[in-house]
Amino acid sequence: MKIGGNVFSELYRVNPADLHKPDLLHNIYLVLFKHMMEWVEGFLKKHKRQQVFDDAWKEIPPYPGFSVPKRAYREVTEWQGKEMRNLGRCISAVLASALRNLDSSQHQDFNIALKCVGALVDFSLMTQYRSHTPDTLASKTKKRLQVNLGKKNTLRDFKERELYG
Repeated sequence: MKIGGNVFSELYRVNPADLHKPDLLHNIYLVLFKHMMEWVEGFLKKHKRQQVFDDAWKEIPPYPGFSVPKRAYREVTEWQGKEMRNLGRCISAVLASALRNLDSSQHQDFNIALKCVGALVDFSLMTQYRSHTPDTLASKTKKRLQVNLGKKNTLRDFKERELYG
């Protein structure tokens, strides 16, 4: 299947291949994921789930293209790009594992937290697409709305600058 041009391909004297491409390592893995994890850490602390998260983090099984963590999440003091990329590959499952066995009062906050993290992980994966269709752009918009809903309800206990630097 051949994908057609993008919005820039119709512009006079513009070669889409020559346009600036975002630096995934610094913009997504080291910034977006770092801020996401600062929020997740605060959320886990508030709900007394830090140790459960660490236990799930240490139990991640090996699979091709993934470096298994050698230490608990909270024991890592310096994160490199490779570790943050690996975090993006498993954070949704580890967080879901840490947030299981909840009581009825936690159900809504936990679901929203999982949706927020899922939306940010999906966004990081979509940034790797070479081009986008109306469907992929619509999906980004839907995920952005889920993150905004999460900020409104679940993140109210955390300062905006904690999330966005």
